[in-house]
Amino acid sequence: MRTPSQSASSASFILQNEATSREAVKSGEHEPAKRSTNSPLVIVEKRSFVRGCIQASLSSSTSFSVVGLSTIEEYLERSADLQSAVLILCAVGADVSAVSEQLTRLHEARCSAPIVVLSDENDIDLMMMVLDSGASGFMPTDISLEVAVHALRLIAAGGQYFPAIRLSARRAYGESEKVVSHPAYKFTRRQAAVIDALRKGKANKIIAYELNMCESTVKVHVRNIMKKLKAKNRTEVAYLANDLFIDPTL
Repeated sequence: MRTPSQSASSASFILQNEATSREAVKSGEHEPAKRSTNSPLVIVEKRSFVRGCIQASLSSSTSFSVVGLSTIEEYLERSADLQSAVLILCAVGADVSAVSEQLTRLHEARCSAPIVVLSDENDIDLMMMVLDSGASGFMPTDISLEVAVHALRLIAAGGQYFPAIRLSARRAYGESEKVVSHPAYKFTRRQAAVIDALRKGKANKIIAYELNMCESTVKVHVRNIMKKLKAKNRTEVAYLANDLFIDPTL
């Protein structure tokens, strides 16, 4: 019978802190010390039936206690008492924009718990947005319960979990190479491409079509760009961007 470690290794690349090599993590030879199982797994899902099913599955498959909550606000009110080992943000059926707003809310509230997004979408833009947000993991609903449990244990121990496609997507998006045009600003290639389109006065629908992404993803990029530039609107982004000399094809 395959162990959870073997199953997870074949299904994904698991990334941990810099002190542990990637190859050692993938082979299951080394794992960081686990957090106390007194800290619960916390599931945020507004639909009570779905929340109950996930809660029951994890409760019977892990040594963690599992707490189910309906909203992020409810979690933030109780976060000090819960001291969750992992916060599982259920985003089944949610689009990129909705997930981004939830993650932003958690970061603004200085959420210290490792965050993993559970989604039924294997959308690259969604996965990359979750990665860029600083979350500790992304779990598609088509993985097995065995793999999910292994991933949650790893995240609770201080590691990260993203599907293997994450690595190839990272290379494709050029995420590891920032497009730098000014010492005060750094943008990913995708953000630079969106800025270039905004400078040309293109609408979100056109940008989405030309860059092969969802319109909701374009909106997320525009919002993040405005935040970085401290711009109030798209016009101001275009004006400020003219001084950045960004070449999105670099």
